Amino acid sequence: MHKLRLSKRMTALSAFLLGLSVGGMFGWNPDLRAAEVTVSGSEAVIFDSDVTGCDNHHLPDSPARAFRNDQGKMVLFAPNFQNRAFVGYGFNSLQPDCDSRFKAAGKAVPELLDDRTWLQAIYTRDGRNVYALGSASFMPYRHDMPCEGRTKRTDCWINGLVTLKSGDGGKTFDYLGNPPHHAPFPPPEPYRDDRKRAPSYVTVTNIISWQNYYYAIVWRRADNWEESRNCLVRAPIDDPKKWDVWNGSDFELAATLTDQGWSVRETECARVGPFGVSSIRGLVRHEASNSFITVYLHRIRKKGEPDIAGFFYSSSTDLKNWSEPKLLYRQPLRRDAGDGEPFVAYPSIIDEDSTDRLFGTVDDKASLVFVRLVPKPYKGRWRVPRQLIRVPISIKE
Repeated sequence: MHKLRLSKRMTALSAFLLGLSVGGMFGWNPDLRAAEVTVSGSEAVIFDSDVTGCDNHHLPDSPARAFRNDQGKMVLFAPNFQNRAFVGYGFNSLQPDCDSRFKAAGKAVPELLDDRTWLQAIYTRDGRNVYALGSASFMPYRHDMPCEGRTKRTDCWINGLVTLKSGDGGKTFDYLGNPPHHAPFPPPEPYRDDRKRAPSYVTVTNIISWQNYYYAIVWRRADNWEESRNCLVRAPIDDPKKWDVWNGSDFELAATLTDQGWSVRETECARVGPFGVSSIRGLVRHEASNSFITVYLHRIRKKGEPDIAGFFYSSSTDLKNWSEPKLLYRQPLRRDAGDGEPFVAYPSIIDEDSTDRLFGTVDDKASLVFVRLVPKPYKGRWRVPRQLIRVPISIKE
C-alpha cells in the first residue's frame, strides 16, 4: 500500500505556527497582487432537484465540471455518486440526462476503493476519448461495518482519487485500471476501523491545461488540521500516463500507468494556496493576464465582529504562490444555517464562451457556479433538495 512519508507531529505543528508569519513557505504570499473578481449580476437557477430532478436521488453533490464533446456540446457534471450529467450548448440550454454515466460497485472492501465514486475532474483533447479523476470513498456505516467510537456517518471514512475513461464522449465511463490499481492517489495509509479521521486524498479541482501539462489541485487530508493541505499535481498533455506532485522545490513523480494499472511511489507534497483554507474547489486561467484564479469556501473571523463567510478567491501567476483570500460572494455556509435555512457549497468558475475544450480558461466575464441546499420539512424530518446556481462575475487585472 502506498504510504506517504509524514513528518513528526511536533515538526508539523512548528511549521503550522511558522506559517502564521511566513506564509510564502506554504505556497501563499500575502503581498501578491490579486486579480479583482466581483459579482456582476443576479443569480440564475441551472437546475432544481425539486423541479427537473430525475428522481429523489438526483442531487448535485460536487463542484460543476464541464467539457465540450466531439459534437460541440457542453457536458456538465455536478454529480453525486450516480454521476449524471447536463448537456446543451451553454448554461441556458442545459438539460439533465437521467442516465447514470458511471456508478461504482458498492463493494464493502475498503482497500478496493470501489464503493462510491464522484467524477470530479475531466480532461480530453478530442471530446470523444474522455478521462476523469474521481473521488472514491469508503464509509463503513454503509455496510454495517465497525468503526470504533463512531458518532457520525463519516467516521472512519477513507478516500482516494481514481482514474476513469470514456470512449463515447463521456456517455459512459469505466475505471482506468482494475481496483485497487485505478488510483494514482490512493489513501496514504491503510484503512483502520479504530481511526475516525483517516489520511486521504479527498477532492480535486477541475483540470486546466497550461504549458503542455494538465494541472489540478488536490486536497490531502491528514488526521489533523495542521498537516492537511492543498497540493499541486500535473500530468503531460501528450501522454498523461504519469502524475507528478509539487514537493516545494520541484515536481516529483507520484504515479505511473502500467499494464497492471497505476504504480504509485512514495511522495510528499507541499502546501499550496492560502494558509487556513480548506479544499480548493475551482481553478481557471485568466487569459488576458495569464494568471490563475481559485475559488473555495472560507470564513474570516475578526474579534468582536460577525464572521464573514461564503465564496472566496485567490490568484497566482505560477500555480504555486497565491494571494490571500478575498471575498467574492457572501453566503451562509452549513454551520451558519439554522433548521430550515438554506446554505451553499461546491463552488467553481466556468466561462461558457471559453474556447478551451475543458472550460479551463476565462476572459473578463464568467460565472460562479455553486450548489444551494434548501432544507424542507418532510414527515417530521428534513429533506434537503438542491439547486445548481450560477451568478455572473467580472474579472479585472
